[in-house]
Amino acid sequence: MGYQQHYAKLFEQLEDEYGKLDRDTITAVIGFSAGGPVSMCERKSARLFVTCELSVYEAQKTSAEGLKFELFSKDDFDEDQARAVFTALGGLSMEAHLGNNHTVDVSAVEKARTDVVSLQLYSKATIEGVEYGLYRVRPRPPMR
Repeated sequence: MGYQQHYAKLFEQLEDEYGKLDRDTITAVIGFSAGGPVSMCERKSARLFVTCELSVYEAQKTSAEGLKFELFSKDDFDEDQARAVFTALGGLSMEAHLGNNHTVDVSAVEKARTDVVSLQLYSKATIEGVEYGLYRVRPRPPMR
């Protein structure tokens, strides 16, 4: 299965709920695998950003739910924040098993402009016999 078919299946529920993602991918000259920011797709009119490369990396650890996965945000981050948070979480996903209802301290990520984010499992898809998921990332309000 090709890249476009993989992501069409993985993002099907997301696009059914929020509309088709914009055609262009937000990417950098230096890619994620070489230490740059993660690539993202967006739907500007919905203020939605979603990663579009993490789940195809062999090095990504499966989530606590046993899924290869991508990350998205809706209304919570601007493009710079989403890129910074997703890049940090993407790097962490190569080292740790993230998952549903997990919280992650991102206070060291300058452009995140939040201290803690939480992940919620949004959807799952089986693609060529492999389980994939999409996790929504949201800033967590400070504890009082």
